[in-house]
Amino acid sequence: MVLENLITSTTPLIEAPDVYAKLKQSGTGLIALLAYPGKGSAEILTRTTIPTIRKSQKNDRIRVGIVGASGFAKAMHLPNLVRLKNKFEIHAIMSRSGHNALEVSRQFNAQYATTDYEEMLSDKDCDAIIIATRHNLHADQVVRALEAGKHVLVEKPLALNLDELRCIEEFYQANPEGPLLLTGFNRRFSSHARVANELAEARKGPFILNYRMNAGYIPLDHWVHGEEGGGRNIGEACHLYDLFTYLANSECVDVQASAITPASTYHSRNDNFIATLGFKDGSVATLTYTALGSSLHPKEQFDLYVDGQVVSMNDYKSTVVTGRPRMGVSTKFASKGQYEELVAFGNAINTGRDWPIPLWQQMQASKIAIQIEKLISGGLH
Repeated sequence: MVLENLITSTTPLIEAPDVYAKLKQSGTGLIALLAYPGKGSAEILTRTTIPTIRKSQKNDRIRVGIVGASGFAKAMHLPNLVRLKNKFEIHAIMSRSGHNALEVSRQFNAQYATTDYEEMLSDKDCDAIIIATRHNLHADQVVRALEAGKHVLVEKPLALNLDELRCIEEFYQANPEGPLLLTGFNRRFSSHARVANELAEARKGPFILNYRMNAGYIPLDHWVHGEEGGGRNIGEACHLYDLFTYLANSECVDVQASAITPASTYHSRNDNFIATLGFKDGSVATLTYTALGSSLHPKEQFDLYVDGQVVSMNDYKSTVVTGRPRMGVSTKFASKGQYEELVAFGNAINTGRDWPIPLWQQMQASKIAIQIEKLISGGLH
């Protein structure tokens, strides 16, 4: 038997689902080859749009394009958008891989899938963009989406350096009534953070906040440590700089940081450090961020000392207030605010009212991260 005689077709990988369906039909052949895109086909692939089954519908929901169908987007943003189907419509999926874009668009019933970001930006039916790509792509993709008139929710970090932040600032200086921008600093939207903020807003004087992040070890050859990720301080700890800014609601006037000196190449300075922030209102917040700890210990904890009370949060599952016992909150699972963040994003677009996070606070948290990166890297960034 000659194997070649059994092959009925050779098809691009992105059309794999259609091929499988055809092979299930009797009499249509035994073998189909899937052609993986090589280096020479990358340019063609980026221009490929893969239409899905559902036809376009007109409604009053916010039509969202997902840029970067990553594991996080598939596990967090897309399921939450489905939960909020009365507010959002998953309009389009964009991914570097045409196959991934097609699969995700079918799974979540999007209008279409594409590998071309420009196609999504030029789509007049797309109201908002959620960016979940590698960190080094965020700032450029944000600016391009804003220039196209799209509201933007971008996963943290907003940018990796001051030049990228400056481009975003310059956009809003030229377009003060421009589209909404929301960086994915979701911790502040958690019910646990809201308990702390209720006391912080009513305080009569400054507070002291100690935050501990038992971040867990990530091998140093992982992308998050490299140029695509910008490191764990900029890529993850920025969450906490935003939380501190949220609670203080004040300008950060002093930034200090110290990192360990690793005994081997196994650990890094950049994910083992202590940062201290001083705010104009007199409040002080410290972050202990480390990859040296045990996974058996809680990942995130903080204690907020304010006006004779102490707010103690444990892994976004339990928050107790010593001095105000009825103010605590308990959740069955870690509640870090991703769902509530999307609700706030949708409400702000629909009402045109205040942004969920003021631009100055998004910028401040990002600038703090960049400044701390310089301090813990010996000024190399």
